[in-house]
Amino acid sequence: MDTVSECMGFLTEVGLTEPGRGRYCLTDRGRAFAAAWPRDSAQARLLLRPLMQAHWSAAAAASHLTGGPLPQEELARLLRTGLRGLAMRGVYLVEWLVIGLIVERNDRLCIQMAGQVPHSDAPSAPPKEERPEESDPAFLLGLTLREIQELPDARYVAFLEGVLQTLRGALAPAA
Repeated sequence: MDTVSECMGFLTEVGLTEPGRGRYCLTDRGRAFAAAWPRDSAQARLLLRPLMQAHWSAAAAASHLTGGPLPQEELARLLRTGLRGLAMRGVYLVEWLVIGLIVERNDRLCIQMAGQVPHSDAPSAPPKEERPEESDPAFLLGLTLREIQELPDARYVAFLEGVLQTLRGALAPAA
């Protein structure tokens, strides 16, 4: 119940929902976002952007990223500071900031403000010639990074759910 309350509180803070009589309702912007997402996630992200820009997490992320990109786990930890609830809340904030086009994630899982030119000393992808050969790709659940990046939205979500399920199984206490 606490998790649902926190999620609905966030969606209300952002402006996608509003509390009603014992339930939550989509706002006009929330309805537009929800309708656009399955058809055109890029358009949905553009609809979400002004809502996320107005959320406190956008200003906090900008403040934390003034010195350049940070590993996503570090930004999540910083955003989580002072918030009650689940430890994953900072991770969720980073994901919503990425979806809302406020921040960008590079292939090294570092976060920077959207459109920000990376600092020369910031972690980034190695030059093309330093990358592993395509004949020896890294795999995650049988997919290469390129294949993961090219997944349609629905398949990408299913892939991430598979990763989470695998991690939960691996971290579950032995019976």
